[in-house]
Parts: sequence; C-alpha cells; structure tokens
Amino acid sequence: MNEYEVFAKAFRCTPSMAESIVKRVRERVGRDVPMSEMLNAIKKIPPTRLTTDTLVIRLQKNSGIKNTRLQKNSGIKNTTRKADDDDYDDFEVEGAIEMPALRTVSSSSNSRTRNAPRTASRTSAPKRPTGVNAQIDQVLQKNWTQARALGLNPPNISVDQFVRQTQSTVGEPKPTVARVLTAVQALGKKDVLITPNLAADEIIEKDELR
Repeated sequence: MNEYEVFAKAFRCTPSMAESIVKRVRERVGRDVPMSEMLNAIKKIPPTRLTTDTLVIRLQKNSGIKNTRLQKNSGIKNTTRKADDDDYDDFEVEGAIEMPALRTVSSSSNSRTRNAPRTASRTSAPKRPTGVNAQIDQVLQKNWTQARALGLNPPNISVDQFVRQTQSTVGEPKPTVARVLTAVQALGKKDVLITPNLAADEIIEKDELR
C-alpha cells in the first residue's frame, strides 16, 4: 500500500482523489509536508470535522509551533504565532466560529423571554369588572378578605363566575345581575362567608316572601 492509499484510507476518500488532495494541501500550507505529518494531523481531527480546510489549519498550526521553537532557540521574538493561533483556535474549539451568532440569538431570545411575561400580562390579565359587576366584586372582596383573615377559604372565582353559578343554582326564571347584587349586599351585612349557593338561597328566600 503506497502513501496515497494510506492517506485515502485515513482521509476517507478514494485513492484517485488522494494525490490531488495531498498536492492542494501542501500548496496551501506553503511547504512540502511529509505524509507522516499529514497522517498524524488527520488523527487529531474529529472525523465529523475532517475536511481539507481543517487539515490545512492543523498543519499550519504545526508549522507555527515548529517556527516558535526555532525562534525561541535562536532568541528571535515570535511575531507570527498570534495569527496562526487565532486561526487554529477557531478550529480547535468546537463551534467557536459559530459562538458569536449563538450569543446574538440567545440574547434576542432572552430579550423576548423577558418581554413575554409583560406582553402576556397585558393580553391575558382579567378585565376589571364594571357597572353592577364592579359593585358585586367590591362586596365580595371585602367579605372574602375578612374570611381569609379568620382562616376560612372563600371561593377562588371571578365575579362573572360567581354570578353565573348563583343564577344556575336559582334556576328559572334566572335572576338578573342586579338581583344578584341585592342578595350579595344583604349577605355583606351579615356575619357570613358569601358563596354562590348562599347568594342563591338569599334570592330564593326573598322571592318566596313576596
């Protein structure tokens, strides 16, 4: 097996392509790289990242290391290694080139995430009751606040739900919202926990007395 066949096996290409790839790599590196050095460089590159470009970067890094050692031994300050190191670092650290873009996307996502709760609160926040419902809500909130202070568990429902449940319990003819308000106001003057069932009883009792 000649050196090009060995290279083809390591680089995962056909033997017919190996010679042209080796030639192109040597031209880009700028020196006649020995086949043994190429094979060693290939072994250090993850298979999923093995390309002509990454092989060239690895070999250029090797050249930078060799030049640095020679310069250190000769007392000459290295002025080229920084550029080589930067190129190599982009290759060596998995996903290093993509990181700035990822940080940008992440920053945008975080910005959207931070803004999301405020947007959701504006769109999903329950509407404040108005008119008769607001008067019912005022009485209920006062009554339920006092009940919680006494250790009781008042209904955890909205004013609309309170009115609908009261109307459903009373049955036909369904009482108006104003009639529910009257019942709630009457119960608010008593020492009781106001619930839809109790409001319905108040309405039914008053209707029977008429």
